[in-house]
Amino acid sequence: MHLYGDTLERYAARNLPATELAAIDEHVSNCMFCTHALAEASVGMSSWERRGWLGRLVRIGPATPVEHSRGAELDRAA
Repeated sequence: MHLYGDTLERYAARNLPATELAAIDEHVSNCMFCTHALAEASVGMSSWERRGWLGRLVRIGPATPVEHSRGAELDRAA
């Protein structure tokens, strides 16, 4: 069992049933391939930006395309 695609993303977001998370936790602790894949996926999931006068690091999520967010807003209004 190795982590790929949707399962990898859902595991990184901790969005799986508890029993599945526990099984994957155990696997990742012993599998260098999955540990590396998880590290790379986690780096891409969020980024950091300096904000404010003190330059505090703030985690920011991925950018949402304007067309996509505007389209969803229009769908909700209809």
